[in-house]
Amino acid sequence: MNVKCTVGALLLLASSICAFGQDDGLTNAQIVGIILVANQAEIAAGQIALRRTRLRGVQSFASRMIDEHGQVIQETAELLQRLGATPQRSKISDAMTRQSYDDLARLNEVGIYDFDQTYLDREVIVLHQLVKTVDTFIRTTTSMELKTLLVRSRPSFIFHLDQAQRLQLTLERPGFRR
Repeated sequence: MNVKCTVGALLLLASSICAFGQDDGLTNAQIVGIILVANQAEIAAGQIALRRTRLRGVQSFASRMIDEHGQVIQETAELLQRLGATPQRSKISDAMTRQSYDDLARLNEVGIYDFDQTYLDREVIVLHQLVKTVDTFIRTTTSMELKTLLVRSRPSFIFHLDQAQRLQLTLERPGFRR
């Protein structure tokens, strides 16, 4: 698969998520639905990476993504239970779900030598947009409990973004063998 096509598709996703994050008309239940979809997508991509990568650094990163995004899902479920609420679908969460399926299919199809770069390119774009979206949701949510969850989760998303960028730089280093 052509890496440029993958990057182009990911840039399209990024602009879509950015536009989605600007929607101030979302309810708290819809925001929770979007956060759940985003975290589930990160876990699914991490599981593919664990299966496909041959690099220890990428394996470690993927494992951390699975664990920490799983924690966010667990905390979100506990919040929903405390509030007696359920997450709601929205056009945004539906679009993110479709994009996630496309991303996962691309990750499964890309050749073994291009996998790590494709996975990390996806992670940098998606995590950057996730941080921007969480920032928007922190400003727009009316639920203090949800705002607290978002504020507590944000640093780990930033850390994940930094890790993905550092791994990208490692792959681009001259003389690096895949």
